[in-house]
Amino acid sequence: MTDILEIIKNPDRVELILSRENGKKVYLRIASSKANVWRLQSADVKEEFDNLGAVQLLKEEFNEPSNENILPLDIKEKSDTSFQIESAVNSTSIQINLSPFHILFLDKTGKTKCTIDDISFDEASITISGSLKNNEFTYGLGERFNGANQRGKSAHIWSEDRWCQTEGNSYVPIPFVLSTEGYALFMNRYEYSFFDLGENTPDRWSITLKDAPLDLYVFIEDSPKEILRDYAELSGFSPMPPEWSFGIFVSRHGRLREFATIEGIREMARKMEENDLPWTTVIIEGWNTYDTSTYEDLKKIVDELHKKGKKVLVYERCGRLDKEYWETHKAKEDFFVKDSSGNTLIKEAPLYNPVDAPDRRLSCFLDLTNPETLDWWQNYVWKRLLVDIGLDGAKIDFGEEFPEDENLKLFSGRSIKGMHHYHAVKYGTMMYNLYQKMRPEGGICWARGGGIGAQRYPYLWCGDQLREFRFLKAILSAILSSGVSGIPFMCHDLAGYMPARDKERNIEEEVFIRGTELACFTVNMETHGTVTRPYDFSPEIIDIYRLYSKIHYALIPYLIEQARISSDTGIPLVRHLYLEFPEDEKVRGIEDEYMLGDGLLVAPVLEDSNKRDIYLPSGEWNDLWNEKIFKGPYEFSKYTAPLERIPIFIYSDTRSEVLDKVVENIRSILKS
Repeated sequence: MTDILEIIKNPDRVELILSRENGKKVYLRIASSKANVWRLQSADVKEEFDNLGAVQLLKEEFNEPSNENILPLDIKEKSDTSFQIESAVNSTSIQINLSPFHILFLDKTGKTKCTIDDISFDEASITISGSLKNNEFTYGLGERFNGANQRGKSAHIWSEDRWCQTEGNSYVPIPFVLSTEGYALFMNRYEYSFFDLGENTPDRWSITLKDAPLDLYVFIEDSPKEILRDYAELSGFSPMPPEWSFGIFVSRHGRLREFATIEGIREMARKMEENDLPWTTVIIEGWNTYDTSTYEDLKKIVDELHKKGKKVLVYERCGRLDKEYWETHKAKEDFFVKDSSGNTLIKEAPLYNPVDAPDRRLSCFLDLTNPETLDWWQNYVWKRLLVDIGLDGAKIDFGEEFPEDENLKLFSGRSIKGMHHYHAVKYGTMMYNLYQKMRPEGGICWARGGGIGAQRYPYLWCGDQLREFRFLKAILSAILSSGVSGIPFMCHDLAGYMPARDKERNIEEEVFIRGTELACFTVNMETHGTVTRPYDFSPEIIDIYRLYSKIHYALIPYLIEQARISSDTGIPLVRHLYLEFPEDEKVRGIEDEYMLGDGLLVAPVLEDSNKRDIYLPSGEWNDLWNEKIFKGPYEFSKYTAPLERIPIFIYSDTRSEVLDKVVENIRSILKS
């Protein structure tokens, strides 16, 4: 533990002067800018605190008000070795004990919710830590494929494409943890950090931050929903997606080249119509987005599909423009990140996809710190695509690849540290805003990769999974963990995008249907990859897929209603049961059920089985299939769920104004 040399008490902040092991001083500031939200910052030089953390940087970048005003504090002595910090607008408080050192975060009743009892520094990192209770669950850390509850685990906050993995990787890591004890921790930096939530020492949490000053927010609230709202107010609410984007997307892997021509796209549309399979949007992965020689054909197929009421997205790689297209797009070298030798072809971030590209590939990255780059990219390159051709947005891939090598130079002169995450977030936010500006019915990003603020795009997708049952669990885990990390709209490739490795244990028809059922009851549905296309299965499987496609479209009024709530509050559309029933200890460890909005409990079958156990929390629940009423808490042992059926229960206490009609329509579809 670092020694405390001095305490400075000011009307709106408290500063602790600490001594490092090397004898150098470090300054720790504690302040509050919103009721029940506390901010801890460090600096190596007195009064030189970096107030531009991740969320402040984003708001400055996009000319948004900060909504942060440092609140006046009331500092009370409790003893010679402790004092309490309160605020007139805060119902929470902080108690600082000097010997032994503790920072206690108290709720309005004076109960300790969170404790920090150790802060240590070395030349390149800061570690802050505290205690965990025996029955405490800690959710979040962004998109996680190994569970929404991260208690007993550790995680690197560093976006990576490890291709079809479920451990140790995340395309969208968020340094945010939500505890069942009524608090949340948020490290407000884009630089690399490491969270240990009881893996090394079961009753201890710790956060290590590298190459940046400490900037930790602590939220203390009565409910998890209030914490998520506080976090959204700080980091940005997710915009409401266009209504058409809640439908069904059709995509194929680019290497197949199926959507690289007008004929290939027309063939898909014809097959979908022949089989009476509804869809809204096509992602034409495989079409060379920046090859201007294709633009005449691109315009032709976009106009053709628009006349049929469809939408069209192209595929691109987070702004990478290959040099062969520079001349036709009037690109300049200064538009791109350079190394110390002036080269614009630079190595992508380490730990890229070890299957497809084990070595660091070379790419040209847009320099998003150069205003001229931003103007050219938006008002020349993409204006042609959005206005002249009429595209409705893009699938933006590989947001995890921006490097932080020390030899890289940015136009603005800012440090390269933190750009690995910030580049993807700034690019995605910029492009989403551009789509709204240039498309009359709104446009969307279908994006992979990012960090703090990624909810601003607002659609992210879960990346790459195999068509196996275990990856259905991983997909749901990613959706739930993202939701409790401030990302309300997480999409995915329905049932995975690559064939199973173990085909005997993962019969494709069965995984496909169980994946279809799961996707039906999420924000939207998207088929993608090199796997079997929906219309190429047997007639029986096509019939089930058609049924759930139509159910999904019947759900859309409810999805739109609930998505508006998500956009206004930060509460995810697909919700961990804990968010709706925080007092029910039984739901805390359940990660194979969820609430879709506040009115539907969904219990997907995620393994090779036609039965599953189901828990219904307190309240009245109506079975979608047989209309039976159950009083919760209620537990089913081996609820029967044949391949064509996903267990769904309607919650009587829903506040939805449209759900009754939606359920009526779904039941009509089921009977037809």
